[in-house]
Amino acid sequence: MTHPEPAPEVPRYPFGEPHLLDLDHRYAGLRDTEGLRRVEVRDLGEAWLCSRYADVRRILTDSRFGLTPPEPGAAAAPEKAPALTSAQVNRVTKGGLKPRQIERLRGAAERTAEDLLDRLDLSDRLDSVAGPEGDRTPVDLMALFVKPLAAEVLCELLAVPAGDRVEVRALLLGAATTASPPSEADKEDRRALARHLAALIASRDAAGAGADDLLSSMIRARGEGDDRLGDRQLVTAALRLLLPGLQNTVLMLSNFVRALMHHRSDLERLRRRPDLVPSAVEELIRFTPFHSTSTFPRYAAQDVEIGGTLIRRGEVAVGALCAANRDERAFTRPDTFDVERGENAHLGFGMGAHHCPGAALARMQLQVAIAALARRVEDLYVAPVTVAGSAHDGSGRVIGWFDPLPATWSAIRP
Repeated sequence: MTHPEPAPEVPRYPFGEPHLLDLDHRYAGLRDTEGLRRVEVRDLGEAWLCSRYADVRRILTDSRFGLTPPEPGAAAAPEKAPALTSAQVNRVTKGGLKPRQIERLRGAAERTAEDLLDRLDLSDRLDSVAGPEGDRTPVDLMALFVKPLAAEVLCELLAVPAGDRVEVRALLLGAATTASPPSEADKEDRRALARHLAALIASRDAAGAGADDLLSSMIRARGEGDDRLGDRQLVTAALRLLLPGLQNTVLMLSNFVRALMHHRSDLERLRRRPDLVPSAVEELIRFTPFHSTSTFPRYAAQDVEIGGTLIRRGEVAVGALCAANRDERAFTRPDTFDVERGENAHLGFGMGAHHCPGAALARMQLQVAIAALARRVEDLYVAPVTVAGSAHDGSGRVIGWFDPLPATWSAIRP
């Protein structure tokens, strides 16, 4: 076991802006060295960087690591509970996110994807998208397919009345902004969305909350007595689930579409073999390092040894999911994109108590979208972008995305 002194020059982390497919070369070097690496993380200070699969998995599953620093003066103190804990959010939302509930939404998601592609086809034929030299004028696939699909699926999850959906879709997309800090308009969208959710919760509660939607499920799981969550807390829990989930799904799908432009033969294979779509989505999650260069920080509640390094109580560890998902100790040919990869225990949705509660919902949407694009869009081409957009937050994450997605195609099949 080692507890080395920090190097004289502690490197800044994240190492650089996210890239569509390539990882910074330093990750591979770090995976082959003993122990962890001390890094300087924006807004956090010094932290221990984990880049091996086993080490990242460990900090995600070891109960001695928490989301908040341990209280000073109390040995192995539990995490200080905020007004609404992650455990409470998971408790009230998990009932509406069970596989059965998610599969109930698949048909609606498929119909939405088909309808959006029908509109693209109609717009293509009516608007004559040929450019001045015969080239087709790109259409923003992000605005006309990716975002509306993700927002409409959430409306289905919430059972938003048909007459309110146009407004609620717009509020969801505005509130789930990647801007840091959010604009005043984004903040107002969040407040308006909260009011809509509060009204829906009150209506469902008055009706007996016997329906199968997410909000009714949350009302049934709100608890009793001192453990009971009020309506405002249910709204907060819904926002904490929906907005990051919507943002991540949009970012994932946009990155996956761009990644498939580098694997066009695989996109054609998915057209011929739609049964490969589920494994292709898992491989895209593993292989495409869009989501972040590090996880949220984990604070050691007591001294813990990880990868041969002693992390002292109160110190911070961050796990590079993108590096762990390319670890040759965990994956055969990790730098090869393989839509038929069998065992694929990637860490893209976290692990253990920190597993993403909306993972099944995200998977379903990604499968529906990729399958629809592969089946119906002939010769899909998304123009290359030199640098992806990125957003920093106080947790050391750097999230990359492509917005807009300027796309062309030769035809949209019926």
